[in-house]
Amino acid sequence: MKYYIKRDLNEYGPYTLAELQRYVAQGNISLNDLTRSDGMTEWVPVSQVIGNVPAAPSPQPAVPATPATYAATPAQPAAMQPAIRQPGMAPPQGAYVAQAVPGPVPPDFHWALVLVIGFFCGIFQIVWMFIEATFVKKIRPQSNFMTFFVSGLVILMVCGVALYVSMIAFAVSQGKSGGGGDPGVVGAVALLFGMGYLVGVVLAYVGVFKMRSALVEYYNTVEPINLRLSGVMTFFFWLWYFQYHFSRIAQWKKTGILQPQG
Repeated sequence: MKYYIKRDLNEYGPYTLAELQRYVAQGNISLNDLTRSDGMTEWVPVSQVIGNVPAAPSPQPAVPATPATYAATPAQPAAMQPAIRQPGMAPPQGAYVAQAVPGPVPPDFHWALVLVIGFFCGIFQIVWMFIEATFVKKIRPQSNFMTFFVSGLVILMVCGVALYVSMIAFAVSQGKSGGGGDPGVVGAVALLFGMGYLVGVVLAYVGVFKMRSALVEYYNTVEPINLRLSGVMTFFFWLWYFQYHFSRIAQWKKTGILQPQG
């Protein structure tokens, strides 16, 4: 009989009863985790299925001479499995072994460094926006997010520069005429640039959310790691939020260990 494990919103398995006992003994599966078999209608604690299992690890074969620290078991063909530790090594908390699929490695740079450097250097932040966008275009070349994203940023920059130039020109003309400019003209110019700025913001965010859709689609089909991206986090913090997941995926590519999404 095969059993499935439910943890948070994810399901793993199927596992045999012997595999469940081994994973519990190794500490990869808790007795409080929920499980069920194909013939069961409700999830029950693992302890009800296998009872209490000693925490001592069961005998394992010698470690093969490979650089990999963790390896997936053939009993689980799905994309994610509980991390299996070698003797004497504790598994990372909440980490999983994810089946590696050849594909591009995203930019690996800690999101906090992107935030700090971007705070002191605005140009770096703009450059990193395009680094992230270029990577997404690499894995999903058919997506048209880049058109919206670039168009929005260009409109924003043009409006910003044009507004700055207009303010300088208005100040100069006021100085020459001794003041008394037409408030209606000033209001019309401000409204015009405000509308242009709003259009730029909308286009840029359309591009950002298309990037989000491209990432979710790719990392749930081509490289299925069950990637979930919050719409709220994307709206307010997309640059650093995407980079957090890029770094997580890049580390998985290098080590085979996929850290939890958090």
